[in-house]
Amino acid sequence: MDASQIISTFGIALPICATVAAWFWKTHHERKAVKVALVAEILALREIATTRRYVEELQETAEELRGQEEGQREITKYQVKVPEHYCRIYTSSVSKLGALKLKDAQLVVKFYQYADSFIMDVTPGGSLYEGTDDPDTFAENAAILREAITIADELKRRNPV
Repeated sequence: MDASQIISTFGIALPICATVAAWFWKTHHERKAVKVALVAEILALREIATTRRYVEELQETAEELRGQEEGQREITKYQVKVPEHYCRIYTSSVSKLGALKLKDAQLVVKFYQYADSFIMDVTPGGSLYEGTDDPDTFAENAAILREAITIADELKRRNPV
């Protein structure tokens, strides 16, 4: 192989290698960005729920209703205004969950399932939004939200910033 062939081979190989390297860098960066954004959104939602004491309020309401005789309990409402875009990062990234480690992807999906369940009950049409005298409904929602917070804590532990 003479010098011109070597130079020609490098002339072809170098741009191919650069393109492949750039693709790997871009893919790695996108994976990291998806993970960081999802975890940030989940931690923000967790912080909002804990600051507003949703779990404690639900549990306290359940205990208050249990303290009243059945049939004498007042219908109690628990309403939370939740914007439609509360999970915009998750919604826009759901097709990219494969970029996460399997355990992280599992936790992200579980978190949003629990969050959606809670949101369905505290927004129009939901059992707590419309009102109930059943203490178990309040206690169940407290347990669901507590589980979502536990999942958020696990994601934070697995993905320190």
